[in-house]
Amino acid sequence: MSALLVGLLTGGLFAAVSTPVHARPHRAPVTLIASLAPPVVTTGEPAAVATRISPARAGRSVTVEVLTDGKWIDVGYATSDAAGRALIPLDTTDPGPQVLRAVSGKLMSSHVSLTVRGAADCKPSTPLVDRLATSEARCLAARLDRWRSAGLMGVGQELNMSAWSYDAPLTSLGGRRVSVVGFDLWELGKTATYQPPFFDRAFADLVAQARAGAVLTASWHAPNPHNGLEYNNRDWHDLGALLRDTPEADAFWTQYDEQLAVLKALQDVGVAVVFRPLHEANGKWFWWGGATPSVYKQVYSQMQQRAWSAGVHNIVWAYSFNAKTDKTVADPVSLLPAKVDLAGIDSYWPATGSHRSQAPSMDGYSAVAKRVRRMAFTEIGPYADHGTWKPSVITSTARAQARRPVWALLWVDDAAGRKQISSLSGGVSWLDSCPFGYCAL
Repeated sequence: MSALLVGLLTGGLFAAVSTPVHARPHRAPVTLIASLAPPVVTTGEPAAVATRISPARAGRSVTVEVLTDGKWIDVGYATSDAAGRALIPLDTTDPGPQVLRAVSGKLMSSHVSLTVRGAADCKPSTPLVDRLATSEARCLAARLDRWRSAGLMGVGQELNMSAWSYDAPLTSLGGRRVSVVGFDLWELGKTATYQPPFFDRAFADLVAQARAGAVLTASWHAPNPHNGLEYNNRDWHDLGALLRDTPEADAFWTQYDEQLAVLKALQDVGVAVVFRPLHEANGKWFWWGGATPSVYKQVYSQMQQRAWSAGVHNIVWAYSFNAKTDKTVADPVSLLPAKVDLAGIDSYWPATGSHRSQAPSMDGYSAVAKRVRRMAFTEIGPYADHGTWKPSVITSTARAQARRPVWALLWVDDAAGRKQISSLSGGVSWLDSCPFGYCAL
């Protein structure tokens, strides 16, 4: 996989005010601000110093220095862009604190402190529901908790793993990083049936992204177990049949075991995944949607128990619901499983049918957030955009929530219209406002 694709990951922001330099009378002072992306990491996770010179000026060299034995030592440099921004990656191989500053000519930022923790120090603020969770799963959850504590929201991009050019939503960002990468297990599995198959390549690329610092989040668009048709076929939709001795149960659980084998393969190479099965079940567009809450909760619980019995412990379990946009969408709280690590809303504008506002619906989010500490925008963006939807509304929507999301994931372009970051009007500039793939909330 190309270095460009591997590098599209992680970051965070906390401003440090620089000493102004007054070049001439009656002019605004020139300042250099440094921030950390993010301020706390585990060994090996990506981190960088994000800098900004104001007033903006392109082409200025910026050096980052670390304080070592009382001396300032250069650790990297970059050149400012047209907005005055520059990013300098840091070495996080060894645990311990790093005191850093940025320098550009006579400009010098205030000090910022990076904390690098050892892998044994991965302690999520809220313990995972799986008592046997792998160290990778605990570190992933701890990372999300650190983002929330630092007031950061990760920027995420979904990939269509069944497409030959599945990496296009990332490579089209021109080297910019995202901190969350989404994929679907059903789409990934389809690649094994292609001629020639490229499952191994797709799987290896996901592993490489995780090792380079991306949080992986997976859905599963499970085929209809009654007729073998796709996930959106509702000719049959008796979710309760999965709890009985039925042909549909045999088909579903056999297919689920195949997905567990993929998740186990990720576990074997040290990769954890945020898994959101049976997503948007409070709507009625997938075959599993519209079930009674008690049935949905039982099926979700059995999926957890089956994973644990199979020795799959690298999962951070997520409940992903649809925004309650009309009367046909059930209250997401009613379906909330007994044990989850994270919950998130799927919301597309204009979800309510109104074209007067670009803000995605958050109906149901706050009610679930009162019961689940880790929240996310598990899918967000325009439903059918053709060049007018501004992704900057995601940041303002996130800031308006009492419990702010740890990430916001945008989908891939499809037949309905533009959805991915690189295709949206202002999408790339919005990502640029979130250095290293983190928006400051």
